[in-house]
Amino acid sequence: MTSIMSDVIAGRIELLTPLARGASGSLWRAIDRRYGAVCAAKVMRQRDGADVLRFVREQTVGSAQGLGQHPHLLPPYTWVAEDDTIVLVMPLSHGGTLAGAIAEHGALSPSLVAQLLRQLLDALAAMHEANWVHRDVKPANLLLEPTADGSPHLLLADFGIALHETDVRLTETGFRHGTPGFMAPEVLEGMGTSASQDVWAAAACALEALAPPRPRERLLPAELPERAHDVLAASADPAARPLAQLLQEMLTPEPAARPEAAQARDRIPLPSSPPGSWSRAANGALVQVTDRIEASDSLQEVPLDGPGSLAGLAPGLHERLSALSRSASSPPAASSAAAPPAPPAQQRQAVRPQHSAGSSGSSGNTTERFLHDPTRRSPAMPQPLGPQSMELHGTAQNPGAPWADAQSSPLPPAPARPVPTPGRARASWTGVLLLVISALCLVSAGVLLWSALG
Repeated sequence: MTSIMSDVIAGRIELLTPLARGASGSLWRAIDRRYGAVCAAKVMRQRDGADVLRFVREQTVGSAQGLGQHPHLLPPYTWVAEDDTIVLVMPLSHGGTLAGAIAEHGALSPSLVAQLLRQLLDALAAMHEANWVHRDVKPANLLLEPTADGSPHLLLADFGIALHETDVRLTETGFRHGTPGFMAPEVLEGMGTSASQDVWAAAACALEALAPPRPRERLLPAELPERAHDVLAASADPAARPLAQLLQEMLTPEPAARPEAAQARDRIPLPSSPPGSWSRAANGALVQVTDRIEASDSLQEVPLDGPGSLAGLAPGLHERLSALSRSASSPPAASSAAAPPAPPAQQRQAVRPQHSAGSSGSSGNTTERFLHDPTRRSPAMPQPLGPQSMELHGTAQNPGAPWADAQSSPLPPAPARPVPTPGRARASWTGVLLLVISALCLVSAGVLLWSALG
């Protein structure tokens, strides 16, 4: 068996085999070492500000609440960076893309296209509800899960130019974002971004699956509604006529006249028959989505909804810090009445959480000492309370309180602050006055000298 040389990015993501290469980076089959699970890694190089902006947008969509758990969205669940390389990490999809399925099977049946379109519109409805616009909906960004003879399962991916309604528009007026052939008419005219452009692009994807264009053929946006009518008018498929009406509405030139993604989705009924009767190409051949990526026999994979079910295996930095903070703020458990109170050092050691295999167990951890040492304070923190004040706060009657050892090892009193005297105040004001008079004299001398020379 031939061994494969692998690279490890940031000590976490181990690259195994390349899967695809695009303009913004390369896609790899990889291992997320935190969970010991197979994932997909999109490797990007920070060549310029546009690449960094793509990275920020894509990982922001991945961190948006709820979008990562949507059944038809596949955003990144984390990212790592090392030197000039940044890696977006996401679950691995095995069934290829809709573009690949069209290239393999040719035109698809209206019933199959209608169900794929319904899943795509469901994904877009979730994004639009969260105030995101994808802006690059195309068959190459629509992934398929291997379902064999089951119902096809579509996933919307690649959020590199997605835009949130609160994002600052840094591009100039008239700048176009998207892929030719799937850009709405208003985008080509340089108008603003809106969710309706995703609806238009979804209809364009459906039309491409119904009637794949010939090589180098690209219709104008105004020609697509007529193309949809011509393709579906002669079809005997029961989904053809309602699909033709829906596509014409989604492809209308006026953005406000298009249905919203959720409205268009609800107009496509769920199938009432087994997939074998409708998951077919236009020529009648059965369309099955098979596994195109070699599976690992020894490693599990990150689930499609993210590593939430695997998080208990290796808690991340945020989880470790949260546990550390909770253990620092919670009071220690009550001990037996006969047992003597433990020294402060032993109390701090008792509440220290267990470290994971990847973290250091050294007692020299600065963050840990700060969180667990009640006597450690920065210069900006207030002075500790005296014995009388502590009794008012109830700590003298509570042996488990953080200040319970104040009687055995009292804290040093705060140093007395010097009180300014009137004499010192007058002396300081006299010095300021003399400096002002000296400055005025120098200015006057300079003016006289300038006048004499003139």
